[in-house]
Amino acid sequence: MKVFMTGTTGHAGSAALEHFVQNGHEVYALVRPHHLATLPSREGVHWIGGDFADSEIVSETTRLADAAVHIGASHDEEQERLDALAIAAIADALDGSGKVFVSTSATPVYGDTGRTPRDEHEPIENPHPLRAWRARHDLQVVGFAERGIRGVVVRPGLIYGRAAGWLAGLIVRAQKTGISRYIGDGLNLTSTIHADALADLYLKAVTDESAHGIYNAASDEVVCSRDTAHLIADIYGPGIEAVSWPLEEAREALGELADLSCVECIVSSNRARAELGWHPIAPSVTTELASGSYRNAPLTPSSYDS
Repeated sequence: MKVFMTGTTGHAGSAALEHFVQNGHEVYALVRPHHLATLPSREGVHWIGGDFADSEIVSETTRLADAAVHIGASHDEEQERLDALAIAAIADALDGSGKVFVSTSATPVYGDTGRTPRDEHEPIENPHPLRAWRARHDLQVVGFAERGIRGVVVRPGLIYGRAAGWLAGLIVRAQKTGISRYIGDGLNLTSTIHADALADLYLKAVTDESAHGIYNAASDEVVCSRDTAHLIADIYGPGIEAVSWPLEEAREALGELADLSCVECIVSSNRARAELGWHPIAPSVTTELASGSYRNAPLTPSSYDS
């Protein structure tokens, strides 16, 4: 199968790219043009220079494919606009084709779930105000069924693993400053998902023709940032202290990510498990920190987290 994919130089997208190629699929990977010179030639991968605003490139490349998987995000003030452009260009290319379009959301769209796991039912009564736009985009993708497109949305919890992402950023900052920070009291619980388990869900969403609608992507593990900060201090010390970061100060440094980090968001992924036979089996956050990829491979913080 030929698959158009965005976000392949990022944390989740790079894992998805590997899973698709290893399973015999051919990937047309949209990457920012300045990355092209540094990307190695890979069997089964076609690097396509462009960004989400290049609607013609996105549509033309999508038309070459049997499926589209949109994982990338700009993680800046243009995120909503660029995401909308990418979704529209992909949908225009797939219109009436019966092909699948898998888009990526995030569990903070649910807002504060409390400690009862939230499933995918609609409507979302109190979406997080910083991610209400994403909830609208999710329903738009699902609604593409009316245009002859099998629309699927994947909503991951906190993504970890492969020595990358938010955990890598926390470790790097702690090593540089001697302070392992958590925001506020750091007691809010959040669902998590390993990048490899998430990649497997993207693959199942594409290849299982019954997949449709919204799927939460989370293991049974939940974490709180205070515990994570103390683990980092203990494992990556000595000389690192776990310290609370007042929310206002965190906002000055991190912007909206500070508020999103304080949401208590626990989700159920029973739908993906029951309907698609998905099993998110992977090393835990603690195992990855203590003896896994974060100890044994070069750290790669997210571009917005470094």
